[in-house]
Amino acid sequence: MNNSLKVWEQIVQSYETSDVSLLNEQMRDAYGISNFFKDSEEVRFWKESYKDGELQVGIREFGDFQTPEDLADRVCKVLLKKGISPAVLIEPTFGKGNFIRAALQNFEEIDRVYGVEIQKQYEIYFKKFILENNPVKFLGRDKLTMEIHQDDFFTHTFPEHLLEGEGEVLVLGNPPWITVAELSTLSSANMPEKSNFKKYSGLDAITGKSNFDLSEYIITQLLTLLNKTKQGTLAMLCKNSIAKNIVHSLSNQEWNITTLELYNFDAKKEFDVATDASLFLVRLGEKGKVRVNTCDVYSLSDPDARMKSFGWVNQKFVSDVESYELSAAIDNVSPLVWRSGVKHDCSKIMELTVTEEGKLLNGFKEYADIEETDVYNLLKSSDLKKETIPNKTRKKVIITQRKIGQDTLYIKDESPNLWKYLQDNRGYLDKRKSSIYKGKPDFSIFGIGDYSFAPYKVAIAGMYKKSNFSLVMPINNKPVMLDDTCYFLSFTKYLDAVFTLLIVNSPIVQAFLQSLVFIDTQRPYTKDTLMRIDLIEVSSQLTLDDLLDYAKGFDIHIPFGVSEEDYADYKQRLAENPDTFFTGEADSANIQEG
Repeated sequence: MNNSLKVWEQIVQSYETSDVSLLNEQMRDAYGISNFFKDSEEVRFWKESYKDGELQVGIREFGDFQTPEDLADRVCKVLLKKGISPAVLIEPTFGKGNFIRAALQNFEEIDRVYGVEIQKQYEIYFKKFILENNPVKFLGRDKLTMEIHQDDFFTHTFPEHLLEGEGEVLVLGNPPWITVAELSTLSSANMPEKSNFKKYSGLDAITGKSNFDLSEYIITQLLTLLNKTKQGTLAMLCKNSIAKNIVHSLSNQEWNITTLELYNFDAKKEFDVATDASLFLVRLGEKGKVRVNTCDVYSLSDPDARMKSFGWVNQKFVSDVESYELSAAIDNVSPLVWRSGVKHDCSKIMELTVTEEGKLLNGFKEYADIEETDVYNLLKSSDLKKETIPNKTRKKVIITQRKIGQDTLYIKDESPNLWKYLQDNRGYLDKRKSSIYKGKPDFSIFGIGDYSFAPYKVAIAGMYKKSNFSLVMPINNKPVMLDDTCYFLSFTKYLDAVFTLLIVNSPIVQAFLQSLVFIDTQRPYTKDTLMRIDLIEVSSQLTLDDLLDYAKGFDIHIPFGVSEEDYADYKQRLAENPDTFFTGEADSANIQEG
């Protein structure tokens, strides 16, 4: 038994278990930890079983990825090199306590540690470490005081005295890497009270845009807490998407942030997690510095070499500040409205494949003997890899409505076989989880409207890294549908679609998009991003010769005799009458035969 444990043995054996306050005083004097025991029952537990160290912890339930000791040490050394010297350390989800250990070994000025951890096993684990490796003695920290709380971060109240001192406060840690929705499926209690904390409204809130990672909520709350200090620093490991969201929220926050930095590391190597992650460093209230709203990006392995910056530039949010400044002139509002594809949330029933014999097969490998009046060719993100789409698709989709909310009873008369098919499978459709289907006609879909039935579309895959736009044309005189992972513009005239395709695939637009999007997010290209492409401004910078030159690299048909007058008319209508792009009689010369 080491000397540290002998001290523990002497303390515990010296008092009756009912003398909890005296025991805690002794523990504080010997180990620097306040209120080690909550009550006499806990004293009894420690006397009998403190040597048991096996942890039974559900990693996935709590989004729990314990920080390797080496990574915790590297993080602290980066902070130390930047001149960070905290007097107070707060670890809001301390787990095994590796960050507290690393901080105590690297920051000599720390005199108060405050830790919170929801899981009892980890509280025991860390307290055992304190007993066996007394930091007060071995680090010479006679003035060190530690408060360790087994509590839920989402209901815990951090005391004001932590924030009132003259020294710097450091919030350090690795909060859970899991979303509220994922926790809900696990029936976990480790989550905040249900709320739309990002204040999304309408369909965005209903369809899940208001879902968020626990770490985003935790970091947001901690920054609000740190904003009360004279000088505070937050250093958290998190997914890059979380840091992006926090920086994006700055326009709605009152935080006095003076430094924003992101240090990328290999999450696969450190945590065996396939995601992009970083150390997110935020400093508040630094003397002589002004508030910032852009974040510098580095690598944790090379913390002195800045790679890029992202954040707010002239009230616009961008992923690469320097690149954006070269194409900022086209950042405005698109005169044409980008739409998302059809949403049905029941692919096994609503999506069909065509067999070699020409029969329709659903996702359960069952034949669907139905009329094809309401069956359309379907493209998904994975199909949008070229500038033009072949006259054949992998999938077909059942379209039950021409606009949102339309009564679907018409199908019973017009397509009785389809009606029977839907009725036979209504159990699957009725079980769709999203609340957007509640109170709507049977077999309802979303992402549908007149724009869906336009003959020509210029489309992009929302979930792919490359910003490749494709021309989608009718097949067998029927428009082709896109699913809800895609975005598109609708056109009645083929030439309008071709001009637009060439414009959005131009180097100007491609560079602009790369300065806006975050490739490591699940859906890099969104309607909000695409609506920032000012087609009027771009077309004014490009000549017809430019477009025809771009067309040489694309497998698309340019109508014979296309003229400067055609392009001038296109640009004029774009600026003055954008509604004309989706009105009037459709072209038929470029309809494909399947």
